[in-house]
Amino acid sequence: MGQRAIIVGAGVIGVCSAYALARRGWHVTLVDRASGPAMETSHSNGAQLSYCYTDALGSPQVTASLPSLLRGRGGVSFRLSARPDYACWLAKFAANCTASKHRRNTMAVFDLAAQSRRAMDALCEAYDLDFAHRAAGKIHLLFSDKDLDHARSMARLKSAAGAEQHILERQELPQLDPALSALDRDAIGAISTPSEMVGDPLLFSRGLLEILTTQFAAETRFDTAVASIKDEGVSALISLVGGEVLTADLVVVAAANESRRLLQPTGSKITLQPMKGYSFEMPITEGSPRISVTDGKRRLVFTNLGDRMRVAGIAELGSASREIDPARIGWLVNAARECLPNGGDYSRADNFWTGLRPVTPNSQPIIRKASNTIAINTGHGALGWTLAMGSGERLANLVEAKP
Repeated sequence: MGQRAIIVGAGVIGVCSAYALARRGWHVTLVDRASGPAMETSHSNGAQLSYCYTDALGSPQVTASLPSLLRGRGGVSFRLSARPDYACWLAKFAANCTASKHRRNTMAVFDLAAQSRRAMDALCEAYDLDFAHRAAGKIHLLFSDKDLDHARSMARLKSAAGAEQHILERQELPQLDPALSALDRDAIGAISTPSEMVGDPLLFSRGLLEILTTQFAAETRFDTAVASIKDEGVSALISLVGGEVLTADLVVVAAANESRRLLQPTGSKITLQPMKGYSFEMPITEGSPRISVTDGKRRLVFTNLGDRMRVAGIAELGSASREIDPARIGWLVNAARECLPNGGDYSRADNFWTGLRPVTPNSQPIIRKASNTIAINTGHGALGWTLAMGSGERLANLVEAKP
């Protein structure tokens, strides 16, 4: 069966890493503490495949609004903490908030997103996967002249790299989708990206896992927590909670925020912090847009998944709690209603979810080898679903590269 790889973490990053290795001849085993694939961070994220909207979190605009972020409980907030690892992350993040680094980080992720789109297209050509995948198009709402200037600058930058984006005035938006006539009156326009896609990451992960097990004889170990990982030189050892030890030629750590704990004893330190997000779903109505909508003011997204509207948002940096805060869910529902009053049946909002996105200071994921037998694929922030297929390919190419 060739070399053996164990992937720790069966979210979208883990299953895509497993697929990239399996189709290169590796025998893969997925290990996850949950009962199935994509049960944590990947489960109910925004469901937008935003291949062109890859803007890094760190920017001069964020620096200017930092005092309000430290106090606020709006769409984005940075919690105060005296933890050394948190302070280290903030210091590195601040260093990435210059205009030049914002552009560099944005375009580095844009390049990975383009690779991810190509890999997703190839997968969908090879297999009949049903995960509500379609070209929906996307608009990113703008609320000020400053937003408009920044949007024009980023559109020019991405256009030179092949992206098709248009800056539209408010009165032009209903031509894309009649439902946009009921938008928040404060929106003055939007960035339109016709090529953007949507898809349900949970259905995708389940479907890809079935391909892995039936076509590539992949194995799974769910409800299985990993205690530690050790590089033995020619192989890696994984100690499971309960005492069992697994051996492989390669271990891929794709365990989101848990990756930092697992890697620390190996001597490989990564700068990572959780960023807590929320989502809910509601029934589609006649006023629901088919096109994807991102509200840049409230930092939330609307994704029409065919039979339901998913709304995702909120970015709380430094919150490691997996508990759903009713107040935050309430804020998200109210904010969504303010943006798109007819976006769905808000009276029947349900499927409330929260997840912890693993975020790096420069918004670029960590895809590298930690040693001869340990590799890392984590730190994708809010773009894990978008970057998953490309990240799997990049990891596999890195592992297979000749020294």
